[in-house]
Amino acid sequence: MKDYYKIDLEVFMQNNVELIRAIKSKAPAYADESGLEVIQYINREIKQAHLDYIESLGVKDPYEHYISQHEEDRSLAEQLIAQHRAALHPAP
Repeated sequence: MKDYYKIDLEVFMQNNVELIRAIKSKAPAYADESGLEVIQYINREIKQAHLDYIESLGVKDPYEHYISQHEEDRSLAEQLIAQHRAALHPAP
C-alpha cells in the first residue's frame, strides 16, 4: 500500500524549496537549543510546516486528504476512505 502521507510530504517539500532551505539553514543553532540532532530538528520543522499548511486548507481529516490527492484509482480511494471512516466511527 502507498504511504500517502509520505507522498504528500514529498510534494510539499518540492513545492516549498525556499522554506526547506530556511529550515535547514537555521537548524544547527536551533537544534542545539532544542536538544535535538540537526536532522531531527529539520524533520520536526518540515513536518510541522506541512501540518500547518494542511490545516490552512481547512482539511478536517488529513488522511482522507492525502488519499484523495494521491490515489489515482478513484474506486480504491473511495474504498480506503470508507474503511478509514468505519475504523474511526464503528457501528454500534
